[in-house]
Formats: sequence, structure tokens, C-alpha cells
Amino acid sequence: MRKLIINADDFGWDDDTYHATVACFEAGLLTSATIMTGRPASAQAFEYARRNRKRCSFGLHFNMVDGHPPLAGSAPSLCTRGRVFRESNRQRVRALAWMLSEEDIAREFRHQLEELRDNGVHVTHVDSHGHLHKFPVVISALRREMARAGLDWVRRPQNFYFAANPRQAVMNNYCHLYFAGLRHTHYYGAINHDDDGWAARLPDLLRDGVTEISVHPGYAESWRKCEAEPLIDAGDLRAALARNGVQLTRYGQS
Repeated sequence: MRKLIINADDFGWDDDTYHATVACFEAGLLTSATIMTGRPASAQAFEYARRNRKRCSFGLHFNMVDGHPPLAGSAPSLCTRGRVFRESNRQRVRALAWMLSEEDIAREFRHQLEELRDNGVHVTHVDSHGHLHKFPVVISALRREMARAGLDWVRRPQNFYFAANPRQAVMNNYCHLYFAGLRHTHYYGAINHDDDGWAARLPDLLRDGVTEISVHPGYAESWRKCEAEPLIDAGDLRAALARNGVQLTRYGQS
């Protein structure tokens, strides 16, 4: 049987992404979202998650990149001299080289997770902004904090591709070695930002098992709109999934 979780990343990023994500939820194909802390629409995302916990799953979109200040107040190994998180590419290099402190990562993760729970969000799973959690030093730190918090569902490194990417596949297969013992879907795929035909191809690409596909809904930016439109005007994709016998599910239900 083929099951599908469609998860909206960046929930709470700003008003635009908040409203687009809600529109995707209300159209019926989006089943899950991961929430960012410390963003302009985080409080709105918390409130939506509280109201809809019985029909959708909500997780933490852990962030440690791109100029945001650490919620923990201090995370020296993760930050620039200006005390904000490094931009994504630089942080990835340092993560791959094990140049980040697991203690800093764990403390920041703990603060962000507590922010969701203190605001009444029932947290079912974990992923991250820019997929930083896939790197061994990061998932090693998160593993301990997740166990302490009673969480075991996490997004796996990508192994589902809309277009072949051998170089990325090698890296992701290596990172996946460090996910042993954690619960995750069988497959995970991300949409290439310029791929406006992703929804038409998705039903035929799905394999037996549970697949997670991440989207980044929005109206203002063209790449976000490309990912959101097939979920807002959902008739074609809904019909194609039904024809292919694909069952929608969510974290905690799959």
C-alpha cells in the first residue's frame, strides 16, 4: 500500500506563508506542518496547531541557519561574530566537518521544542530548516534531546527524487547511517523550486510504503507559489492520487 504525508515546512515564517499553508490545509491534501519559532507568524501557527491537532500533525521545524538569533541566547559554535546563525551553506560545511558543538545544538533544539510545547502545540515529529538535521553531528545531538522529550519521529535524509541526483544521493545515504533507531517514513522527497510539474508526476513516482513530501507554501514568492498551487487548487492531484490508490496520512497515524 502507498501512503503519503504532505508536510508544509516554514509554518509561521510570515503572514504570507501562514495564510498559504492554511489554504493548503483547508483544501484537504496537506496533512502535516512543521512550525518555526521566533518568526512573525509563529503565534498564529501555534494557535492553528492547537485547534487542528486531531486532524493534522504538527512538528518542530528546527532552525540553526540564515541569520536568525538563537532562542537559547547563546550558541557560539553555531553563530557568527554577530551572534546570529551562519548562512546555510557555511553551516552545512561546518556540520559535515563535525565543527559544531553538540551541546550548542542540543540546547537550542531544547529551547525551540519547549517554545512549541509551552504554547500548547502537540509535537509529533521533527525536521529542520535547510535540512541541517540530516548531518551526523546534528542528528547525534537531536537524538538525545528527542529521547528526553519522548519524541522518536524525524524526517529522514532524502531518498525520493523527482529527478535523478546521484551526488546528493550519495551524501544522503551516508547521513542516513546515523538515523538508526529513529522512526521515519520509508521515503522522503523535496520539490525542486523550479519544478512546476511536480504534482502531475508525483502519483506515478510513489512506491509502496509511506512517503513524505515537503512543500513551502506561499503566494508572494514564485517558488513557494509553485509548491502551493497544486495543493490549494487540489482537484487534479486529489483525483490522481485516488486513481493510483494512494492513501493520505500524517505523523502519528502512519
